[in-house]
Amino acid sequence: MNVIILLLSLLSPYLDKPAQQEPLSAAALTRPASAMLAFQHTQTLTPYLSHFESLANVQLFTTEEELLEQKGLPLGIKNDPWQGCLEYQYEDMSAGICEGKVIYVHITPYQAQLHGLSINGIELHPEQGNLQDLLGPPDFKAEDGDVYIKEDLALKIYRDQITGEWLGIDLFDGSSS
Repeated sequence: MNVIILLLSLLSPYLDKPAQQEPLSAAALTRPASAMLAFQHTQTLTPYLSHFESLANVQLFTTEEELLEQKGLPLGIKNDPWQGCLEYQYEDMSAGICEGKVIYVHITPYQAQLHGLSINGIELHPEQGNLQDLLGPPDFKAEDGDVYIKEDLALKIYRDQITGEWLGIDLFDGSSS
């Protein structure tokens, strides 16, 4: 879409040509180098994340040992009835541990309010509604929230079905669910 808009903006001076103007020379129709560079530059830029790396600075598939080294001992450990694994609960996030690896990262609004929220190291403020500025439109709207899929990883923003207020965010392996 950006390419089409750029192309139209480059061609618009030639489309509105009054009938009394002189014909354009071949040199006027060739694209200047600066326009080519701008075109090439905008073609590679995207305003949205193209992949997911981490949530709360924790990457998926990090080993349990790496997580403990990074975050320290959890405040609590509980059984996750949905995954049949353990959930390590920290002050700023929770991580699902299965077979010695992080399979999901979860953040509540309370945790985000106290400690901030980052996706791929980029700080976000969901209460200000800026999640879509970074993520774009959701790939899928579920009954309980919005789902964004980048490569094999998925990010789900759980929302209250009545108010639309966000209730939590999970980063997980999209191919396993």
